[in-house]
Amino acid sequence: MNLSRIFKRNHRKNDAWWHDILILLAGCSLYVVVASLGIGQESSYFDEGFTSYLARFSPLDIAHYTALDVHPPLYYIVLHYWQSLFGIDVFNLRFMSIAWGVVAITFGFLLVRRLFGRTAAVSSLVFMTLSPLFIRYSEAMRMYTMAIAIVAAATYVLVLLATNTTRHKRLLWIAYAVLVTAGMWTNYFTAFVWLAHLIWVVWEWKGGGVNLIKQWLLAVGLAIVLYLPWLPWLLLRFSDVQSTGFWIKPIAVDTLASTITTATVYTSSVQTNNWIAVAVCAYVALTGVIVARSYRTFNIKQRAFFRLLVICAVVPILALVLLSLPPFRSSFVYRYVLNGVFMATLVVGIAYATVKFKHHPVLKKIGLYSFAIVILGLGLFNAKQAGNRSLDTGVKNMVAQAITKINASAAPGEPIISRSPYTYYTASLYETTKRPIYYTFTSSLNKVGSTHMLYDHPEKRGIKNLAAFGDHHKRLWLLAEDRYGAMNPPSAHWKRSQSFVLYDPVTHVPTVYASEYVKR
Repeated sequence: MNLSRIFKRNHRKNDAWWHDILILLAGCSLYVVVASLGIGQESSYFDEGFTSYLARFSPLDIAHYTALDVHPPLYYIVLHYWQSLFGIDVFNLRFMSIAWGVVAITFGFLLVRRLFGRTAAVSSLVFMTLSPLFIRYSEAMRMYTMAIAIVAAATYVLVLLATNTTRHKRLLWIAYAVLVTAGMWTNYFTAFVWLAHLIWVVWEWKGGGVNLIKQWLLAVGLAIVLYLPWLPWLLLRFSDVQSTGFWIKPIAVDTLASTITTATVYTSSVQTNNWIAVAVCAYVALTGVIVARSYRTFNIKQRAFFRLLVICAVVPILALVLLSLPPFRSSFVYRYVLNGVFMATLVVGIAYATVKFKHHPVLKKIGLYSFAIVILGLGLFNAKQAGNRSLDTGVKNMVAQAITKINASAAPGEPIISRSPYTYYTASLYETTKRPIYYTFTSSLNKVGSTHMLYDHPEKRGIKNLAAFGDHHKRLWLLAEDRYGAMNPPSAHWKRSQSFVLYDPVTHVPTVYASEYVKR
């Protein structure tokens, strides 16, 4: 089914459906431009380096190695084929996330247009394309926008089924089941959206829509059957995290506050101070009032579907909070609630478009949107300024800049060696035929899921004997994100000839070290 048919089916005969296509194309084009700015210049970080390295293996090997790590394999398999088409280039690999973001925006637009009309759809388009968190993870070589696209598509299909306007219900239920299982094969946290769908279906249809509940359960049953091959690994990974712990910090007082500030102005709650803090509080409070007022203007059916979007926005965040409280170990980070944040942009867009004012409605609407655009525009500015700075640690990765500096001063053929597998993953994206990059092999690599493929395939770039490796080279570079890894010579036979340190431009903390060594 092509896009024009979908639009035609969503409109009355006298409606200009092609207007919506032009509006959507304009919004997606703006999104692509904003998300693409600078993504080729920002250094990759560990998660991205791991992603690209894993995607070089066959789909079966990808499934094997993701079974040892945290996330399921579907995104990596898709990236495997994307990478085979476009090559190992940071911009090209990150652009796949932007492409999935376009899919997510398209289904978000279609969903709102179907339920609340063109004006609400255009309004939601504004909030989707200006969402700082959505833009930030559209720039990352990770699975989050793919998961959002699947969630938005599944929610759209659920609405089609609930409105009873389609002749192809069986096919749509199968499509819904496939989307549900595809979401789980992409990111475990899409489960919270399926939970939100369940809550909505039971809540809204328990009186007169028992058939819908039954069909939903059958569709999810099919999704579970399709997911059975991976279900043991989900349970194993969850039990591992709960028994051995994880790097994620426990839920704190400011966790939810920082979620709000990061989603609006892209700063933590501690960093959101002075007039910015006042503005964010005013924006959040005003938006809450607008959502409540707009809800009262809807008819019965619109209220039901508005509740669906609100539940899809709230449940992923609330569920992750509850799953991060004792006796469970915390798994709350901002990127894991992106599905909820994306759905929230639809809710806010609908509310801003449909709220009614008795006096000076046009002036008040202009003021509303202007205030929102200023807040979100500040968030986009902060997100672009931060670049690939980790929201978890506050550290900015600068491995790419270090390799660029090495390339400018080193002779062709001088290898770069990383003593850390994590730094190696990051650096491997910048390897060239003239500048090979290696890692030091140790038996401990098989103790961590994310490094197991380095343990299994040392023939690619692993160095088991650094001294023997050095016999074939007169000069080499050590690259590390800690001082020891770069400033200590490979052996007593090597002398450091030059070195440099790159500092975080904001915190002025050293982020990467590099040293060139020559044989004595």
